[in-house]
Amino acid sequence: MNHRRYLIVLCLGAALLFLPARARAQCGGERWSVKIGSDPDAGLVNLNNPTATTLATLTALAAPNPIPDNKRVQPIETTVWVVNATLKQYQKQADSDYHLLLTDGAGHQMIAEISSPNCVAPGSPLAAGIARARAQFDAKFNATSAMKNANVPVQITGVGFFDHLAGQAGVAPNGVEIHPIVDIVFNPTNDFSLTASPSTLNATQGSSVNTTIATSTTGTFNSSISLAASGLPAGTTASFNPSSIAAPGSGSSTVTIAVGSTAPTGTYNISINSTGGGKSHSASITLTVSAAGGATQQLLGNPGFENGVNAAPWVVSTGVMDNTTLQPARTGAWKAWMNGIGSPHTDTLSQTVNIPANATRATLSYWLYIYTAETTATVAYDTLTVQLRNSSGAVLSTLANYSNLSPKFPYAQASFDLTSYKGQTIQVYLAGTEDQGLQTSFLIDDFSLDVATTTTTTDDFSIAAAPATLSAVQGGSTSTSVSTTLSGSFNSSVTLAASGLPAGATGGFNPAGIAAPGSGSSTLNISVGSATPPGTYSISITGAGGGKSHSTSISLTVSAAGGGTQQLLGNPSFENGANAAPWVATTGVVDNTTLQPARTGAWKAWMNGWGSTHTDTLSQTVAIPANATKATLSYWIYIYTAETSPTIAYDKLVVQLRTSSGTVLATLANYSNLSSKFPYAQASFDLSSYKGQTIQVYLVGTEDQGLQTSFIIDDFSLDVIQ
Repeated sequence: MNHRRYLIVLCLGAALLFLPARARAQCGGERWSVKIGSDPDAGLVNLNNPTATTLATLTALAAPNPIPDNKRVQPIETTVWVVNATLKQYQKQADSDYHLLLTDGAGHQMIAEISSPNCVAPGSPLAAGIARARAQFDAKFNATSAMKNANVPVQITGVGFFDHLAGQAGVAPNGVEIHPIVDIVFNPTNDFSLTASPSTLNATQGSSVNTTIATSTTGTFNSSISLAASGLPAGTTASFNPSSIAAPGSGSSTVTIAVGSTAPTGTYNISINSTGGGKSHSASITLTVSAAGGATQQLLGNPGFENGVNAAPWVVSTGVMDNTTLQPARTGAWKAWMNGIGSPHTDTLSQTVNIPANATRATLSYWLYIYTAETTATVAYDTLTVQLRNSSGAVLSTLANYSNLSPKFPYAQASFDLTSYKGQTIQVYLAGTEDQGLQTSFLIDDFSLDVATTTTTTDDFSIAAAPATLSAVQGGSTSTSVSTTLSGSFNSSVTLAASGLPAGATGGFNPAGIAAPGSGSSTLNISVGSATPPGTYSISITGAGGGKSHSTSISLTVSAAGGGTQQLLGNPSFENGANAAPWVATTGVVDNTTLQPARTGAWKAWMNGWGSTHTDTLSQTVAIPANATKATLSYWIYIYTAETSPTIAYDKLVVQLRTSSGTVLATLANYSNLSSKFPYAQASFDLSSYKGQTIQVYLVGTEDQGLQTSFIIDDFSLDVIQ
């Protein structure tokens, strides 16, 4: 028996049974399950990748005939759309939905609706978004049974929906709607945002890898967008196809990163930079370069699913990532649980990966556990198919077919030779289908795509500096540790030099160089002159030896020696993207989705907001100088909640100072669902008493099982006067 799925059904029934009679009577209507996300296809809705569109495009779509009552019309009703329009009128209807009439100024109109959270059953993947949109609308307008005028620009994010034509006010000619809305922004700024998917790439020396850059616009932004890459390792190039995004600025481009045969091995943070319409934004991707030698490399990201609900770089149906104890993972806490519903249902799981052209062997493996309640010995009612597809989705090969006729207990491993796909970008693609009747669950864990290559390792060294960001006042000093590591059979001493120091500043290494064979460390001490101009300088540290030369850069910020103000926190507005360093954050906290905007830029910290038992943390360690005369910590916070209690703090955020070992020094602030803030509000705290100490700025958010509360934080600052 699939206890997880039966528990969901029991909870759903109980929730509907105990809704107040008045609330029950106001919920319901045609295609109601599709509207609130309780239909069998709800898991197919791609909540993680909104698609920008226009009223003109949506209202020109062909209407389906007939319109299914309890299934979704794909891809329109499985896509989350983002549209910019004018909200002309609004009304609260008899089924408790907010009815919004949208126009675009070019004669197109359509309906968008926000369902009532009280009408949404537990377990709906749309529940959190519906609650969020409802709270956003209630903060701006008071919807009643009377039709009211608004005439304000809006950005609507929501799921496509086809309604039966029945003379509704504002209905599109094809009956298309946005229903439900999962996010709404009033008076959106004219801007664009940028994302990269996948954002984690792996390549060997001499190979190439691809990722997709996507842009979406807000307000009336209308401009082409140029694209460029920075931070590439030596000998590596990036090319975009197309080279830019055409006006009005919403689209995508494939960036191909070609790694040179002599590119240094290591992990690099590459910035994708975009500019258009007077705006500039960046997205970060992580590139890991491995030696092209005969060592074996595992290519799949998050192979054991231990990143939790943030499944990336896997693309999954809602609910597939699972850490319940009803059925165990093979290792760790998380696994992929496909199907097991006991009703018509489809789950998918996929990851795109590049197999290097110089691979001599490529082996895909995974562990699979199948249990079923079906009793037939002849009919495959429920199936799982494992395929290879190309990057556009065409099937290259079907590796395996499983069904209720092939139960496996406990986990069993399956392996396949993929060497013939070397030099190709492929999708590992799993699709599970289930019919109406008894359930079959397919549990998968511990994937691996092991690739062996042949080229010999280059005899070389690499150089790095930590910390890479330094601060000093005029007349002061600072230091960093410079280290070297070797590859191949490199054997030579390495000389060290620093260039780019500001006027009046000197630098010295201790020891002056790295002795043979060339692996070691040296401390670079920088003395800043009393007349050195304040500012931020890029200093290059170069190592040379054995016919090789490599450099690394550090940043030095010089502040005035008396009354000068210095901001100490790194990445204070999270604009480094998914690479949050020096912040330490729970997976998924650093966020650039458009469901909730950052205060500035594209990125912010989004803590909690799950509507289930959950804890998020965010912290950064920083030293406050002993000569500080004033130290002020500030940040901007925005809180929205679906909780309705005026007295009980179900969901909380605590802001603390801790020692470097984690002991709490002070609690600066407590927030909860009782202290909603809209829009962003600033909070400031005097930390002058902590001068001379190394502290952690530490935030912890906790959420109970029930309605969600989101704590969104942006634009930190720790300003110190010396």
